[in-house]
Order: sequence, then structure tokens, then C-alpha cells
Amino acid sequence: MAEIGEGEETIEGRNVGAMWDLEQKLDQLMDEEAHKLKNIQKEKGLSTLMLLRLAFQSLGIVYGDLGTSPLYVFYNTFPDGINDTEDVIGALSLIIYSLLLIPLIKYVFIVCKANDNGQGGTLAIYSLLCRNGKLKLIPDQQRSDQELTTYGRTFLPEGSMAAKTMNWLEKKDSRKRALLIIVLVGTCMTIGDGIFTPAISVLSATGGIKVNNPQMSSDTVVIVAVLILVGLFSMQQYGTDKVAWLFAPIVFI
Repeated sequence: MAEIGEGEETIEGRNVGAMWDLEQKLDQLMDEEAHKLKNIQKEKGLSTLMLLRLAFQSLGIVYGDLGTSPLYVFYNTFPDGINDTEDVIGALSLIIYSLLLIPLIKYVFIVCKANDNGQGGTLAIYSLLCRNGKLKLIPDQQRSDQELTTYGRTFLPEGSMAAKTMNWLEKKDSRKRALLIIVLVGTCMTIGDGIFTPAISVLSATGGIKVNNPQMSSDTVVIVAVLILVGLFSMQQYGTDKVAWLFAPIVFI
């Protein structure tokens, strides 16, 4: 019985030792990965060729959205017909001003400067705010997070507008909850825009079929639009890179 007990203890000791070795190996791998991630933002750079390639790919993703939006906006601006040509010029001017000012002010001056280690979006910016201030309703920050990720904290100068705004938000939980609600609403609106915009764009585009075939019913137009949307969303599984290479030449031509 004593020999059996000693044998069990030996096996158990071996298992514990094996688990300890495994944990050490995993910790070593995580430390190496953390060291790589810590400097990845500094080492990462874009060559001129890569920049041109990404710019060309953006034609199939970004410009496709910007280019199709004015089509159905312009069409729905005059549902009862056009009474004066100056109204057409006015509507076109508003569309052009919107396309020029929104990307310039929103994206160039705000979105491109406010990013979480290169990641954008409402939740990414909220994560950045929570990391630099006490805005979380459930604090879960760990000291080890700074070593395992590339995410750092930004020092806010005392007396600056950013520091005053952060202090104002940190004072009351109601303000933190209001900020979280705004973030969730903004995320829901982004998701809704991503769902409705393609449907409206495709439906407006297929509506042009009735121009050459007035006898075609609206149900047929809707069915054609649904088939196109199913095909487009089925292609998303191949990733943005391949989808961009497919649509970029079409938009460019």
C-alpha cells in the first residue's frame, strides 16, 4: 500500500511538473509576443508602392459608397418632378458640399487623429477614453495589460481642455452611463447604416430597369435587388482585400 501511495505521488508530481513546464513555455511565448507587439507600431511603415496599392483598393470600398449615395439622394430630392433648373443646381451643390466638407472635417481632422493604436470606430475610441480615464462602470484594468499589449496611455496636460473634460466625466456615474449609451447608440446607428445603405443603393440602381421597361412590375425590381444583395453579402466571406480588388477596377473604369 505504501508503494502504491508513493507511485501515485510520483505520477502526480510528474503531472504537476509537466503543467509547470507548459505554463512556463506559454508565459515565454506570451512575453515574446508582447515584446513584438510593443514595437510593432514603430516598426510598421508603408512604402510608396503599398500606399498606391491601398489607395487603388479604396476605390472599390470607400469611393463606391461615396459615389452611389448621391444617386439615390438626388433621385429622391425631387419626388414630384423638377419645376426649376435652379433647384437642380442647388441640390447638386448641397451634395457636393456635403461630400467635400464631411470627409475633410470629420475624417481628416477628427477620425484620422483619434484612433486606438490604428484602430478606429466608436468602441475603439471609447476603449481609448476608458484606458486614459476612470470612465468604466466596472473597472477591470490590470497592470499586466500594459506589458501584454501595445496600448499605452496618454498624459493629459493639467489645465488643458482634454483634462478638464475627462475630470468632468469622471466625477459622476450618470455621466459615465450617458457616455456609454451614446457609444452604444452610435454603434447601432453604424450597424444600421451598413445594413440599410446597400439595400437602398441596390434598389435605387435596379429601379433604372423600369426606365427601358415601363411594363415591368415593382415586384420584379425588388426580386432582382434581393438577388444582387445576396450575391454581394455572400462575397464578404472572402475578406475586404479580395472584394476591394474585384470592385476597384470596375469603379476606376
